[in-house]
Amino acid sequence: MKGKKFAYETDELAIVFYSTFGLGDAVIARKAFEAIVELAPDCVADFFCVTDAHRKYAEAFYSDIKNLNRFLNPQEYAENLQKYDLALCIGGCHVILFEYANPQRLQAMAPKLFEATNKIEMYNRQNVYGLGPWKLTVAFRNMISSRILGKNCFWFMSCGGALPIRDDNLHIPLNPDFKKEFDALKLEKYITIYTDIDEKEKDFPKVKTWPIRYYNEYIARMKRRFPNVEIVQVGGGGDVKVDGADRHYLGVDLELTKYILANSLLLVGCEGGLAHLATFLGTKCLVLFGSNSCDYTGYPQNINLVSEICQPCMYIVPSFQICMRGNREAPCMLSHTPQTVCEVTCNYLNRVMNL
Repeated sequence: MKGKKFAYETDELAIVFYSTFGLGDAVIARKAFEAIVELAPDCVADFFCVTDAHRKYAEAFYSDIKNLNRFLNPQEYAENLQKYDLALCIGGCHVILFEYANPQRLQAMAPKLFEATNKIEMYNRQNVYGLGPWKLTVAFRNMISSRILGKNCFWFMSCGGALPIRDDNLHIPLNPDFKKEFDALKLEKYITIYTDIDEKEKDFPKVKTWPIRYYNEYIARMKRRFPNVEIVQVGGGGDVKVDGADRHYLGVDLELTKYILANSLLLVGCEGGLAHLATFLGTKCLVLFGSNSCDYTGYPQNINLVSEICQPCMYIVPSFQICMRGNREAPCMLSHTPQTVCEVTCNYLNRVMNL
């Protein structure tokens, strides 16, 4: 990061941006940040952190981008918004929304970025602004369109090609200060699991998650097949603990979590923030898809198990905890049996461990 001055106090094009608050959204948003820097390589960018967790995500995922200048708190953002040349939000359903722009300076100092902003506005008028409560409506439209167009979330975040987002490769930096802390864990051969089930919602979890009892059965099967491979649970501090796992690193520093993921033989779990993060750290993931769309948020380098029950239904209703069939548990996720997931895991481990 450059320094303590605000970006608008420099002589360069000044940008302020923020992403929505989920970990996965913050990871994916890096791609848009990189595209903006490609169009305006000399820009100076500040990042608006809505919460402390939001700031940790930004530090973990963007700290190596040389254009990043400083982090803003909500008061600083509100007081200085219109002093920037461009203020934008990278939305949770992978849209780019502008909150302020100085078109004269944009055109003069970064003509390629200026042209891209005009294309994004045109894209939004055709695909975003007229769709009612945009957050869910656009997300659902994108999810369905991804199957028809053969495009994933990064293409939609490019706003139909307005931003130069050409692939779904991302570099996530590892903080060398945490290498010693990771080494002290003495983790050797291990896989990681990720539930995305918070303790507060354990009785009514999101329909995209796998039941905790399935994780326990899966672990029991894996221990019989691969007793020398540890099973390590990663996630947030409020996540439900899976008792069968050998180790639990819940709520540890995100930088340490990155090292744990980066050195894991495989991450197993539902689509979510840590699955995106692990993928971009180079770790293969076994991702269980049900209510959400593999076409939209899946990656071909992973092992993607897609339920054949129903079609993706995320974003049809505001609550991610409601099964469209009215079931207490989503049948799409129940169709991924522990036995099947165990077999797929074992087949992969046999290949990578040369057994």
